[in-house]
Amino acid sequence: MRRTTDINRTIKQRYFAPIAALAIAGVMSWSATPCFGQAGDAGLPPGFRPPPQIPKEFGIEKPLVKEDEVTAWKRKRPEFQNALSGKLAGNAPKVIDEGFRVNVLALSLTERRDQLTNDRKAIVRYVDQFVPDKNVDMKKFACKAIIKHATSLLDGNFHVRLQAAILIGELNLSPEVPLGVKTKPAVACIDGLPTLLDVIQTPEGGVDQPEPVRILATLGAGRLLKEGRHTLKINSKMPADAARRFLTQLEGNGSDWYHQRLIEAIIQTGLANVPNAQNQQEPVIVEALARILADPGRSLRLRSRAVYLLGRTPMPAGIQAAPIAYATVKLTKQVADELNQRRIKPNQALFYLNDIFLAFKGRPGETTTDGRKAAGLMSTLNQPTTKSAYEDALPVVQTIFRQFQQAGNNGLAQATINTSFVEKLNGWMQPDDMALGAGRPKITDKMRKPAAATEKAAPPQAKRGGNPANPAS
Repeated sequence: MRRTTDINRTIKQRYFAPIAALAIAGVMSWSATPCFGQAGDAGLPPGFRPPPQIPKEFGIEKPLVKEDEVTAWKRKRPEFQNALSGKLAGNAPKVIDEGFRVNVLALSLTERRDQLTNDRKAIVRYVDQFVPDKNVDMKKFACKAIIKHATSLLDGNFHVRLQAAILIGELNLSPEVPLGVKTKPAVACIDGLPTLLDVIQTPEGGVDQPEPVRILATLGAGRLLKEGRHTLKINSKMPADAARRFLTQLEGNGSDWYHQRLIEAIIQTGLANVPNAQNQQEPVIVEALARILADPGRSLRLRSRAVYLLGRTPMPAGIQAAPIAYATVKLTKQVADELNQRRIKPNQALFYLNDIFLAFKGRPGETTTDGRKAAGLMSTLNQPTTKSAYEDALPVVQTIFRQFQQAGNNGLAQATINTSFVEKLNGWMQPDDMALGAGRPKITDKMRKPAAATEKAAPPQAKRGGNPANPAS
């Protein structure tokens, strides 16, 4: 029991890294133009990689408020807090807007650069702690004021942009509340989603953002959709618009880290189909995930995450399971081969194979993002080839989990997958048709850009999914 708990703890830590770590990893994974020529051109030693050029956003300083204003406002803080706690009437809107203007724009001050995170959290606490949850109008007014002023920060210093993207993505109409061993989920303020989508995909005349800023905006957009989508009107076009923006970004260049955040966010739209320019519903979300899964040029991490998300995506009618099953089996074989040949570490294989297992079998009580079916391809795409793929992949998953359990707290230095299991996976023949449906492109084809929707497009309202649980083995 102790060993199993340790493995589950490791998995939880791996999947739910702190947002601060995300920002750092996003910056580190961001590829910038070298400030020197190629190593060979400069006569430098083979394999030498020159440092990247410092992005111009690091050198921007655009203070939008004076430190004296911030100091003077502190005397008005009690009035501001009382206004938040009261009714949205009289002079309260003006006091509240001015308070958030000063506090949000203070993030742009160079002398406050070392305390950006604390200042951002303080802004969120004003909404969470001083505005009663039952006062929905005040909550929305306060959040909209923050979003308005935070948008002004998105052409400033790199670090300020990061904080602005995080701030917009973490606003709530009601925060998460502990209830014994469970929690009452937060209700996100989805009004910030359009701004984050403009950060992710630059509109005409807008400010092009560095990838780390887009990564954080994508993470925030996914959270707003997950925890605030149910507050939208049933005919809202926002989820479909978000899906198109995410798909367009997947068409372009970007790090695996960025593309992983995009596919994690896109399933939170809760859509089975996205309307095209002729207002015809197309299964482009499932196809995008399947194409990443089937693409050998993508990393094992991204492909295993793509199939995991396929198990949580609303599955449109008429989807053929054979291409997804085949691609999943081939991914499982490649992970096993890479492990046996010592090209990946056991802990890497553990996480890849855990994602593959959870793609077939969701956690107890877990549902697809629209809440209509139990999570897992065995539920959403229950066809013979799905079952066969699960049965052939399961021994590989069980092997790696068993070896980790036997190693216990000592860790697993090496792991091996039985060759008979690998040979069985190798026996799978590629289907004659790798398309997910009649008239659809093959999942081995390059992704195509999604078409714009007409005004008639209206995605359905979706319910929230179930509670997570530890993966089975």
